[in-house]
Amino acid sequence: MNRPVTVVMALTALLVLGALSYLRVPVQLFPDGLEFGSLYIRIDYRNSSPQESEQQITRPLEETLRAIKGVERLRTWSSDRGTRASVSFRQGVDLSLAYNQVIDRLDRLKPQLPEESRDRVRVYKFDTSGINIVWVGVTLDPSIQDPYQFMQHVVVRALERIDGVGIIDLYGVDEKEVMVEIDQDKLRSRGLTIGDLVSSLRSDNFALTSGHVREGSKKLFVRSVAKFQSVQEIQQIKVRTRRGIEVPLTDVATVAYDVPERRSYNRLDGEHSVAFGIKGESGANIIETAQVVKAAFARIERQVPGMTFNVFYDQGNQIMEAIRNLQGTGLWGGLFAALILLYFLRTVRMTSIITLSIPLCLLMTLTVIYFIDWSLNMITMMGLMVGVGMVVDNGIVILENIYRVRGDGRKPEEASIRGASEVGLAITMATLTTVVVFLPLMLMGGKSRMMNFYLTKMGVPIIIALIASLLVALIFIPLAASRFGGRRVKAEASLIRRLRLVYTRTLHWVLVHRRDAVLIALAAFMTISIPMNGLKRGGDRRDFTNSFRVRLYMPEHFSLDQAISVVDEVEAFYLSKKEEYDIRTIRTYHRRTYGQLQIFQNSRANEAWWYVAYKNTMKAVGHPVSLEMERDEVLKSAQKDMPTFVGVVGRVDRQRTGATSDPYVRVVLEGDDTDVLLSMVEEVKRRLETIPSVLNVEREQEDDDEVLQEVRVHVDRKRSTQLGISAQNVAQQIGFALQGVSLPRFQADEHEVQVKMYLDRGDRKTLQHLKNFTFSARDGDEVSLAELSEISMGKGTGEIYRSNGKTKVEVRAFTTKQDRRRLYQDIDIAMAGFSMPRGYNWNKGERFRTMGEEDDTLKFATIMAITFVFLLMGVLFESFILPFSVLFSIPFAFLGVYWLLFVTATPMNMMAMVGMIILIGVVVNNAIVLVDMINRLRQQEKSRLDAILEAGENRFRPILMTTFTTIFGLLPMAVGNSNLMGQPYSPLGRTMMGGLISSTVLTLLVIPLLYTFLDDLAMLINRMVTATRAPSAVTVEQSADN
Repeated sequence: MNRPVTVVMALTALLVLGALSYLRVPVQLFPDGLEFGSLYIRIDYRNSSPQESEQQITRPLEETLRAIKGVERLRTWSSDRGTRASVSFRQGVDLSLAYNQVIDRLDRLKPQLPEESRDRVRVYKFDTSGINIVWVGVTLDPSIQDPYQFMQHVVVRALERIDGVGIIDLYGVDEKEVMVEIDQDKLRSRGLTIGDLVSSLRSDNFALTSGHVREGSKKLFVRSVAKFQSVQEIQQIKVRTRRGIEVPLTDVATVAYDVPERRSYNRLDGEHSVAFGIKGESGANIIETAQVVKAAFARIERQVPGMTFNVFYDQGNQIMEAIRNLQGTGLWGGLFAALILLYFLRTVRMTSIITLSIPLCLLMTLTVIYFIDWSLNMITMMGLMVGVGMVVDNGIVILENIYRVRGDGRKPEEASIRGASEVGLAITMATLTTVVVFLPLMLMGGKSRMMNFYLTKMGVPIIIALIASLLVALIFIPLAASRFGGRRVKAEASLIRRLRLVYTRTLHWVLVHRRDAVLIALAAFMTISIPMNGLKRGGDRRDFTNSFRVRLYMPEHFSLDQAISVVDEVEAFYLSKKEEYDIRTIRTYHRRTYGQLQIFQNSRANEAWWYVAYKNTMKAVGHPVSLEMERDEVLKSAQKDMPTFVGVVGRVDRQRTGATSDPYVRVVLEGDDTDVLLSMVEEVKRRLETIPSVLNVEREQEDDDEVLQEVRVHVDRKRSTQLGISAQNVAQQIGFALQGVSLPRFQADEHEVQVKMYLDRGDRKTLQHLKNFTFSARDGDEVSLAELSEISMGKGTGEIYRSNGKTKVEVRAFTTKQDRRRLYQDIDIAMAGFSMPRGYNWNKGERFRTMGEEDDTLKFATIMAITFVFLLMGVLFESFILPFSVLFSIPFAFLGVYWLLFVTATPMNMMAMVGMIILIGVVVNNAIVLVDMINRLRQQEKSRLDAILEAGENRFRPILMTTFTTIFGLLPMAVGNSNLMGQPYSPLGRTMMGGLISSTVLTLLVIPLLYTFLDDLAMLINRMVTATRAPSAVTVEQSADN
């Protein structure tokens, strides 16, 4: 009070420091640590089977990786292309160190792998199957001779040098290669086999290090080089038969340098296009990476005439839209809080002073965030938004008490000092109650790692903001009130006066008719059972996902032309629905048996909260303001109205953007034998399809491949041995013939050229061609595959999935139902009576386990938060009993939570749970200040009834002010569409609003009532203790007299 200039200079310094921190603090989607460290491993093993990949690669790999410390989860996928693995590490593990350990372990493993896989081991710091952060279409100059090499050299290489860019998937252009197509009849007539050609071409195209020699003091390395230099050299190769006859390669095969046979197609909005998707590295800043990538596009466009880029999906831009939406929502919340203060205080000067505490506290928070090396992201910003309406609470209580003291005739400076000192301890304890709510999970953790993370990253900004608000309230507000508060206190609004009168009369009735009031309070609380039973449980992604996909599974007998016809018609349907479905771009990709349309919709992240509220309100009353279909309605319409074809299975689902946006529920089958698990899939699918809310059911596996018919070749070992043909040679040559064989590349101009040998297309089309495939016996005779083996048909699997060493088959059901709790109950009913062999079991997947962990964490956090609040109350009230009068505000706050969520059809998800935990520390604040004032008045020799009535009357306005500033500060969040990658913030805002509304009524009426009962109990205990001590005292006196 005596150094106002010092206070102003200190606050100015904090403002400047906060502004600099705001300009320099990094902005990103998630805080560091949300995407827990993962590495991804790929080991190619072409032309194998999933079973071979599992036995020869996957199981040895699992044994190797389990020995690395810090591995939390290991998942593997074995397919006919090899093995893919995802290694997740515990929080806190250094990913760079883990990467080096994985590389070291894999180097030791390589000698155990199949020979052709040893040089095809790759380790990534990003998920090669993850979501692209950028999708872009490219227009090229038609005069470009080799579009693939042009894209690789001009675009891909430039992008790969950018920090944060992971893998780039290029579509719509194919790499030219040297194709050697063998005529089987000509080959047979010359007495040659495919193996002879492969051996000859490999032996004529190599480069080997052959040691070193010395010339004087110099050491010279010797390298033997016999590499092809051109296609003409390959055409001039001669192959020697077993009889020593040289046969020109062109006599038995055609050699051409061209694009291979097209097996897949890529289009944008119905037009053939070159497109590519860019995946980010694990932990990369998506916003910065996307911005640098787009800057690279602009630079390339300037350098290459006739080349243009069309970015039709930018995850970084979507994130920035969401952040700007969240920032706007926060500003509106601050404006509402200021208007509430102006209405109550009725003076612009003091309203401005208290409102100034909002940016001041937020900037102080940003300063701390910057210096502890955190970022401004969707979670920390959510914490700041929650704090917008709360940071003025302490200042309101201080200012209101100063005005009350000034009303007794004291001078402004004296009233400021006395008013602040009277409630200083109470608001300090009230602030600490909110702080301690976050401490248990921040320091001790819980079962749900994700909820711990959310509460920590959101809780720290709230804690800093509240501590800053406490300092502002205790130092700046009293000074401002003494200097700028005016000579007389403004009269309060007439509405507030009338409400205060009604409240005082109601409180008096409650205190006089305590039993009736208790019955009314209990009856009100018992109604909580209605919303609890009807409340949905699970995620709410209905209006926040901006893409979905259409997948088409076509029969094996379909030709490419038939597939093109099907995809064209489906694509035309969605192009005709562009306006109705709010579609921005359609990317189509398909091959002979599979097609996929990625539907990118226009983002709604930039819709203002008030427009969202208006739109939802008008729709609820039956007068929609627009004909826009909700996202779920689009999916249902697309699934229902999409063209259908005989034998073609079409599925529509959301494009997943992260763990929080997964629209599936799963049934996971576990056991040792994959074939046994697969035999149960159809029955599980049939049972899940009986659930009304399930739109489609499928078995989840890599690359969306269906379970296909496979041809199984069982070689007769006895017969093949007699003929001198090994079973391995049979399998190898079949692979050469059907899949082709890659030969060593040769250098052409600035790039290497792939050389690949195929059997002529006419000799590898049908099963009969396979049976007629011939091998050379020891005596030179030709033997067909049908003579050497038994050929049968069977069902195969596209991949084998294992998690932490257990084989699993996942059956997933796509649903638009938001109530996960009831959906899992429906699954239990559908799966009732499902029998499995011994050693096999089923469960409801990772999401179900996570929900259980969230429930356990919520219980743990609630118990610990209540415990810490109780301990603080004991310190403040110096009583074991009176803290219970404050704690009873918590269950009554939950009454408002459940009812508001129920009325607004909001699910109880993780955001709502976070809001409930925060509420525990918030709703007790008004009760603390009220009970503290009752105790102080009773210490002034006032009766209990008078003390309660006077405290209630004095605290009525500040309680309304703190409640309404917080509620209206949260209003834009509660009704807007701000979301975290599909996870809306509105449940958190509605949870806190509902709790504050019910707790305010409780604080004003029920807390005083409970106080009287607990005070009676305390007096009863004191009398009992006094009574037990009295006889003891009498005994001591008698002993002294004797």
